Amino acid sequence: MMIITLASSKGGVGKSTTTAALAGALTHAGHRVHIVDLDSNHTVSRWLGDGSRCPALSVSAGDPQDLTEHLSGLSNTVRPDIVLIDIAGAYERALTVAVARAHLTVIPAAPSEADIFEAARVARHIRSVFQAFGREPLYRALLTRVQPLASHAQLHAVNEIVRLRLPVLKTAIAQRAAYTEIGLSGLPPHYADASRPTVGKAVAELDALVAEIGALTGFELGVSQAMEVAS
Repeated sequence: MMIITLASSKGGVGKSTTTAALAGALTHAGHRVHIVDLDSNHTVSRWLGDGSRCPALSVSAGDPQDLTEHLSGLSNTVRPDIVLIDIAGAYERALTVAVARAHLTVIPAAPSEADIFEAARVARHIRSVFQAFGREPLYRALLTRVQPLASHAQLHAVNEIVRLRLPVLKTAIAQRAAYTEIGLSGLPPHYADASRPTVGKAVAELDALVAEIGALTGFELGVSQAMEVAS
């Protein structure tokens, strides 16, 4: 069971949107995916909780204080191939458990000074957790809500990431209607109307993200299958 934690100590960075979109890409590639929704707003649970649109996707809103037990229960009952943990940074103990159990922690951040500052703070927390166990962490920042035409602010944000030596995924998630609509339709881009350009572009981004995650973690995520179906 592969575990990917999506962590941020700041709201408005697209963490829940990214979780839902990535889950859709992974189920479309043929994996059983379970989302543990620990965000206090339970956003993903509202969007995808009924499971009717993505049969291979399930969601549970767990208690942040019982995350270890919750994950153990999933491996015995739901038995997913991949678990995505959508966690709010306010839960310090749950954040520590989530990053310690994860094969990869993704830190979503919009290209702004405030978001990158918070991403660096989460990265420091991850490193401190793994230092206690004498292990090297695997984590990456993920730029989200990126404007298609790069502004000077976005360029400065990228320079700030370099200055802070914050490892970042090559794939970025752009500001697209296909992502915004998940909360209204309950459809991740891979399950939305593929004839719309915004959907096609989002699917291509997500397939690239899945491929990059697979390369980083060594897990076979079936990206070629996802790309074949999407095309």
